[in-house]
Amino acid sequence: MRGIVILGAGYGGLAAALELDRHGIPFTLINREPYHTFKTLLHEVAGARHDPHTYALSLADLFHRETSEVVVAEVNAVRLSDKLVETNRGAISYGTLVVALGSRTATFGLSGVAEHAFRLDSLRAAMELHHHVERELERYRQTGDPVHLNVLVAGGGLTGVELMGEWADWLPKRARDLGLPVHDLHLGLIHAHAEILPDVDHQLRAVAQAKLSERGVELILNERVAGAEPGAFILGSGRKLEAGTLVWTGGVEAPALLQEAGLPVDNRNRVDVDEFLMAKGVPDVYVIGDCARFTAAHGTPLPPTGQVAEQMGHHLGANLVRSAHGRPPLPFVYHDHGMVASLGPRYGVAEIGTHHATGATALVLKDGSKMKYLMHLGGPVTLLKRYRQWLEI
Repeated sequence: MRGIVILGAGYGGLAAALELDRHGIPFTLINREPYHTFKTLLHEVAGARHDPHTYALSLADLFHRETSEVVVAEVNAVRLSDKLVETNRGAISYGTLVVALGSRTATFGLSGVAEHAFRLDSLRAAMELHHHVERELERYRQTGDPVHLNVLVAGGGLTGVELMGEWADWLPKRARDLGLPVHDLHLGLIHAHAEILPDVDHQLRAVAQAKLSERGVELILNERVAGAEPGAFILGSGRKLEAGTLVWTGGVEAPALLQEAGLPVDNRNRVDVDEFLMAKGVPDVYVIGDCARFTAAHGTPLPPTGQVAEQMGHHLGANLVRSAHGRPPLPFVYHDHGMVASLGPRYGVAEIGTHHATGATALVLKDGSKMKYLMHLGGPVTLLKRYRQWLEI
């Protein structure tokens, strides 16, 4: 019997699956890994704030009904005409398909960037990036070449800023622990515009820039990365910036397999969806999270954020429950709960509606959002077990 198949256990896919699980509606969840990753916290993994395993939740611990099935597999293709999903473990048929495959880092065809720069788009990638930086510190100890203490992050959006904020706190401490001269450490954040964090209020951008500069981060503004080669970013101005660590956080795009399947996509492979999150012109296929291009009331597509994906997943899951009980679906309405950017473990900036917060107050808001999310995932047991591991001691 063809039922509901959900592709991806990110913020959106997991929210939809949990809603179905709570109501005993049968579904199959296909995910590449046997765990859900706290993707919005990967900068903490790269900065060694906590054990990396703290940032993953086993899917087996989240679903307990016999009606809930989890398949650990790689999705290779979607065949709309046959209602089949092709995976590396065989084909799976569906009656209703939910596409929630998240996004990947987009390099926009820039020469050498994919080959020579790290990306921060998975738990494995964050761990590899951390291990690389540790190796660079050791190479400096062996050679004395300051290029190994030169770290460049391209992209001044939320991902790049939070990563650089984390490293501005961790790397000087780590260098001192290893007996390395901190004055040779150089952290550079490259951004194509005059101000970082383009999606927040101007005042908060200024605060974030000042805080990063105060902590030794060089802000390389109004400079666009044109390409990369081993150990260097090439800028549009012709400048060549050498570093032992190159990180690209310049944007995201949905997986190419969505376009290959024949779904209606934009230039970032996002699928156009209607007010019920169904792919336009494709019945029985819903798309949520970073894979969806949903145009809100203000006329612009919703951004690829965790809170957008989670709200979409929760809403779609509730609509699928309504459908199972013969009730009509409700249109999706997004509620912006604000944005919090951490600049390391002790400082942050937050924008909640018209209200702003900085410093420790902003981090309290971020911790509150963590607690709320954990409660939503697994109730008090998951909250106490996981949040205790995140507490600063």
